[in-house]
Amino acid sequence: MSDLLTLAPLSPMHQTVRRPLYTETTTSQALYLPVAPPTLGSAGAIIGRELYSGKAFIYCPFVAFGDGLPGGNMIVMGDTGRGKSALTKTYAARQIRLGRKVVVLDTKEQKEREEGEWAALGRSLTGKAPVKFAPGGGPGASCINPMDPAISGKRQTELVRTIVELGLGKTLDEFAGSALRIAIRRAHQRAETLGRTPLLADVAAALRAPEESDAVAKQRTRDELLADGLEASYVLDRLCGSEQDSTGDLVGMLDGPTSLGVGLDSDMVVFDLTKVPSGGVAMTILVAVISVFLEEVWLRPLCECGAEPSQHERVVVDADSGAWEVGPNPATGCRRYTQRKRILIAEEAWHILGTPQLAALLEKFLKFARGLGLSCIFIVHHLSDIDDSPETQAALKMADTVVIYSMKKAEAEATVARLGLPSWTADHIVRLRRGIALWVVGEVIYPAVQHLLVVAEQHLCFSSGSMTDVSTSYPEAA
Repeated sequence: MSDLLTLAPLSPMHQTVRRPLYTETTTSQALYLPVAPPTLGSAGAIIGRELYSGKAFIYCPFVAFGDGLPGGNMIVMGDTGRGKSALTKTYAARQIRLGRKVVVLDTKEQKEREEGEWAALGRSLTGKAPVKFAPGGGPGASCINPMDPAISGKRQTELVRTIVELGLGKTLDEFAGSALRIAIRRAHQRAETLGRTPLLADVAAALRAPEESDAVAKQRTRDELLADGLEASYVLDRLCGSEQDSTGDLVGMLDGPTSLGVGLDSDMVVFDLTKVPSGGVAMTILVAVISVFLEEVWLRPLCECGAEPSQHERVVVDADSGAWEVGPNPATGCRRYTQRKRILIAEEAWHILGTPQLAALLEKFLKFARGLGLSCIFIVHHLSDIDDSPETQAALKMADTVVIYSMKKAEAEATVARLGLPSWTADHIVRLRRGIALWVVGEVIYPAVQHLLVVAEQHLCFSSGSMTDVSTSYPEAA
């Protein structure tokens, strides 16, 4: 008995250790091994085990990149309660231990905790509370200014136009677009004279009070220029409110200076969007602003040693052409510039993939993820939750890893048809147990990957507390 106790059967290492497969050679060959897909290597985040072969399943898009995996984007789908969130939470935590940085767009609220379900994990890893957004603001709420100097001029103009178009529900014509660009420039000038950062309210004010010189430069009368931008000013008022009306959809979230609490230096940053009405214009616009803010601030080039590329030496690799690469940094002892890897996770991602404007806005994240050292992970229930627009289809095609948990038969068949998977996978997906998923990594299918949790992870990953009896024990895999 003492020998059993010394094995520490409940230790984390024991829970994730590879179990031996006890079978005769001929039996195992007949069952699986001759057609078993290759492993993804021994470096990366441990997911669990591949049930049919008994092999450990280790996955990391940054390690597997180029070896049958063209990119690092992933989509995770399946019915409620099958283990999607538990997988992505433990995966994020394990990747952070490998030196990655993670940002989460959390739209899934836990009512009993009155916060998003990623908040506990973020605090346990970084000691910091999530960046909360709430209509009307309030204690602890954060604000991001679309006119923040951290966002470059061209991107800032594109972002403000996107906000107006999302609020209008249509594309601005050339006259309105020109009036908006002029108003943004004037808002910057007027705010500079006041010694502060411009806000969206300044753009609305500039649209309603155009300068005569701007009208002449565009060969328009002042009244014509006013008419060009008047509708856009009304939209900004409706969204951000005014001195007479504080009921705008984005009041307390996008109508003021960027909060000091919105810092992006932590290993994990959780944007808590659970108080923002889902499916509404406020959620769509807020995600658009956060995405551009991340692109301009969070995704700036940075070496794993913490230094920017300019702090590294240039090493000429071809004297004839003058070609060079970013080399060592004597100050930090870094021998070669290595891009810091980042992971962006979107919970309930139908908010993004189901909105063509947002899908198009994030296309740069997906298309240039390799150059940015970025892996995007989208969590959805079913593909039927998202439309069939060209923007959405383009986003789905750029997901090089697909993880599918159990679904109802109709949903499984529709998913298999939409993704172009073999027909046998539809019946297989229906029969998957909780915590077990079919993985498609590049062109390789892993039929049954069991996700394993250690005890320390269970209370951080379980998101069904409202439906579970206190006495119910948590399963080994979730």
